[in-house]
Amino acid sequence: MQLADAIEKVLANAAKLKKSDAANEANTKVLLIEPLLAALGWDPGDLDALQREHRVYDGSFLDYALKIDTHPRLFVEAKAVGKNLDDKQFIAQTVNYANNEGVLWCVLTNGIVYRVYKTNEPVPMEQKLLFEVDLGSEDAVATSETAKSLELISRQALLEGKLDGWGDRVFTDERVRRALGQLAVQPTDAFLKELTALLGKPEVPGVKLRESLTRVLNVDSSKARGSGEVVPPKPKPKPALVGPPGGTKEYPLDHHLAGKPAAIVDSFEQMDQFLRSLGADVSLRIRKQYVGYFAGKKSFLTIEVQRQRLLVYLNLDPMNVQPWNDSTMRDVRTIGHFGMGATEYSVRQAEDLDGARAAARLAYEATTS
Repeated sequence: MQLADAIEKVLANAAKLKKSDAANEANTKVLLIEPLLAALGWDPGDLDALQREHRVYDGSFLDYALKIDTHPRLFVEAKAVGKNLDDKQFIAQTVNYANNEGVLWCVLTNGIVYRVYKTNEPVPMEQKLLFEVDLGSEDAVATSETAKSLELISRQALLEGKLDGWGDRVFTDERVRRALGQLAVQPTDAFLKELTALLGKPEVPGVKLRESLTRVLNVDSSKARGSGEVVPPKPKPKPALVGPPGGTKEYPLDHHLAGKPAAIVDSFEQMDQFLRSLGADVSLRIRKQYVGYFAGKKSFLTIEVQRQRLLVYLNLDPMNVQPWNDSTMRDVRTIGHFGMGATEYSVRQAEDLDGARAAARLAYEATTS
């Protein structure tokens, strides 16, 4: 069965389960999870590929061990359909099972939502989440994007190292950002000396240099984002690249990024860096529902940060946008949405970023021409 067909069948079964009194974990496994695993290349009838009730280190049992060459490569912990996966006990149980067995990847699912964790990252438990797929989201059946995301936990993707490669890049980049953030708010004398030498003349005073570091690296001087460690209070700089004056309340960037999967944060950081590089006139405003980017006083793009994707709204007439990609773009002139822009670009994975950046450049150039 093709993955898109399996997703549609799973959603139909889930609807029936939810209306019945049989929405338990056992039925969730048989009717929702196993058909999807089979479509992803993990044959439930092949003990060398999939083992149910896999015994782990403490004598308890994990729901599924997915194997390659008889070695577990991915653990799956199942909960009944309708169960809230935000429960920290569920997350800890799933990640600890895998981490203690030396298995790099694990999935926590209720048959509809799939959360993929990288177990060995040196971050708090909930921040080990790489990405999330919700089969029940509005556009799950209407597009192929849900299937494309799920394919990262397919047998073929693990064989080819696609999940490992993406996870390594996303989490490594995040660790580097955190380290740079900590260095910006607590620079060592040796770092400041080296930076001063590279800057040359005229020499930048120490206080000004520290202020510049917090602006350039876009960090809060009272806390390095994501580090979990509060540093000694210092004067808080104004948010970097604040847009045209207005009376609407500004929000911190963490209002949009905190608690989001690492891959979504990484995609936002890459888009943000690119947008800031488009011109000296680029500024941003952080609203409750979106982050807006301006060229001078004119908005050319807004970003809504969701758990499964970035929704980029571009100040472009969809009738004139070339090239057009039906799988990632949508005409939203008559569709209500947060932010400003007539053309929507959906970014779910790293490969969507190139197209989003190209469209963003067009929006910037159209606004400034």
